[in-house]
Amino acid sequence: MTSRNLNELRATKSTKAGSITVADSLSYVTFGRTEWQVSEVCAGTMTWGSFNDKEEMAWEQLDKAVELGVNFIDTAELYPVAFNYGKTTEAWIGNWLKKRTSEGKVKRDSLYIATKCNPMGIGASLPGREKEPHGFDEEMLEHSCRASLERLQCGVIDLYQLHWPSRDTPVFGCASFYPEGKNRPMKYVDMGPGAAMKTEDFLKDGGMEVFERQVKAVKKLLDKGLIKHWGLSNENGYGIAMFCMACDKLNVPRPVSCQNDFSLLNRTYESDAWEAAYRFGVVGLPYGALAGGVLSGKYSKDKYAAPDKAERPLSECRMRKTPDFQPRYGMPQAMLATEKYVTLAEEYGLTPTELSLAWAKQRQCNASIIMGTTTVRQVEECVNAFKITLPEELMDKLGKAATQASTPQHTPAII
Repeated sequence: MTSRNLNELRATKSTKAGSITVADSLSYVTFGRTEWQVSEVCAGTMTWGSFNDKEEMAWEQLDKAVELGVNFIDTAELYPVAFNYGKTTEAWIGNWLKKRTSEGKVKRDSLYIATKCNPMGIGASLPGREKEPHGFDEEMLEHSCRASLERLQCGVIDLYQLHWPSRDTPVFGCASFYPEGKNRPMKYVDMGPGAAMKTEDFLKDGGMEVFERQVKAVKKLLDKGLIKHWGLSNENGYGIAMFCMACDKLNVPRPVSCQNDFSLLNRTYESDAWEAAYRFGVVGLPYGALAGGVLSGKYSKDKYAAPDKAERPLSECRMRKTPDFQPRYGMPQAMLATEKYVTLAEEYGLTPTELSLAWAKQRQCNASIIMGTTTVRQVEECVNAFKITLPEELMDKLGKAATQASTPQHTPAII
């Protein structure tokens, strides 16, 4: 099945479809304080190597994304996720980049490549410190950066991000802070032999000294020309402010972006981190805009699962195959809210995917939105969603519906 023809919006029986505006091509925006002109949609790669088990699948999706105008790619040393953690995804992207540039099909300087270092050491292989939790110290950060460069085969990393805080603050769904990591969801993590750890292994001190030390480690990467800009991920308002103040104190460039979970099912970024980001000139580069696929509607109605059925049966999709991975997306209140969004999408002649991504694009806190795909058809639908502009009337309705959905927490999925 080919991608949904956007002209269908004009021909749909919905009386409200006429209020939808559809552009002929993607738009590009200035990425924060950089001079980059990036596509409003960024190619996410998190499941390439797990749910996509063949390298050619990743290549096909990258080819299609670039063909459609996407010039921004996001990955991490940790990827893929859910299983088969670490290294694979970057290597696949690097192989694709080397091949396509040698063929003259892609120009390296026309792409912006982002990756991340995680504080669990997954993906790093520094002798004697394999899979060792760390606080982004100079030795580990530089080693991880160089390892990513080697896998990506890209010469320099355009945007290097700290994947999540090393201090004892909540991440990945838990919204309530409690000292000494008692509310940190990743209390016990098992990503293979030697990779299990406890919350106690993370730094407990969240004072200025910790932020200054990490900023100095980032500065070394900038000074050595290994990275062009840097960013944060899964950070809160306190962390954004402290990092930026530490940068100003040490005369180091501030982070340019923050990559947090953000969707119609999770708007905590707007209530917690956005003001700090806005005041310090940090732009949003959110992931999770489809909430692990839940907002695509495929777990709600068969017709939204059908287009990918031959390549990816619903039983092989994330929320069914690995219900313990990112369960926050499948909590009961999230599913009830999704039903409302699906209904609104149909009312306006849109697919739920188009509705959710177009909404995220139009939120002022974001510069570019990371899409997550496992098929070429999904790439087409997701990219085309960024050509859509929703009317204010619909944005208001979505806002009202969103207030009825509680913030996702770490509760078991029921899908």
